[in-house]
Amino acid sequence: MARVVADPAGVYGSDPDYEDWLKQPFDKALVKNKGTAYEGALFSNYRDLGMTPVGFTPAGSDATAADLELWLPNYTGPKSTNGCKKAKIEVKLDFNVDFGQSSLKHDGGRWQLTGAQDAASIEMRRLLNKMNVPTEVGKVWKGQPNLFKYNNSSQVPGNEKQADLQNYPSSYLFDDSYLRTFASYYKEKRVYYIQIGGAGLYYLGEDPNGLKYVGAKNIFGINASMKLRVRTKGSASKGTYRFSTALLIDRLPSITSALHLDRKSDMNMLHGDAIWACNNVPSLKNQRV
Repeated sequence: MARVVADPAGVYGSDPDYEDWLKQPFDKALVKNKGTAYEGALFSNYRDLGMTPVGFTPAGSDATAADLELWLPNYTGPKSTNGCKKAKIEVKLDFNVDFGQSSLKHDGGRWQLTGAQDAASIEMRRLLNKMNVPTEVGKVWKGQPNLFKYNNSSQVPGNEKQADLQNYPSSYLFDDSYLRTFASYYKEKRVYYIQIGGAGLYYLGEDPNGLKYVGAKNIFGINASMKLRVRTKGSASKGTYRFSTALLIDRLPSITSALHLDRKSDMNMLHGDAIWACNNVPSLKNQRV
């Protein structure tokens, strides 16, 4: 069972939760645009080198697609015969971003994930459901809050509202399984790598391109872990409150990757090797001199 630690800042903390992203378009766009710009810069740099598959674009309409796809050398055999493989990569701006958020509601029997119905939000809830988040929430928040007996929180009587804030305190849940389930979810989509700004490229337990031989690190075995935050957030001015959850990094990797997709020297190394490895990619093969 997950270890639970109180988060006293959760009720009154000013940092945004899932509903804030939906209701504050400017702030949402600002944060989203930083991540999108980072993905876009990686894509543009590698596209100019001829290393992105024909037809791939980042941030497309398919929420199940990878953030970045690259033709990369297969370092698992002799360079004369190893060829190259397409690598699908998840991209995060840095460790401070959340790795998945959702609103929470209770139907009288159990907790449920809820929120926007766009493709990205639905796919994110698929990840959190795969991690069994509703059951995890039910272990720390038992029973149905008074909030869900009404149409909205402004209708909840003051005494019932205070009971909810007392009985459903914001908390962090820690479990060694979270990171492995996160990796399993991405491997279902054949995404085996994650690039994190400032930390480099990690492989999610499996390394089909053999990138460990050029510096990539396994996300497992280097002390990294994830945590879930279950949160009650209230507005003192409006008298409203809500429940949400977020997947966050708990412990940073104790070993930084030696391969950074956003580092010029590493980009040049991968490009040089790809030119001679990727016989099946005209945009690379044609660069041989």
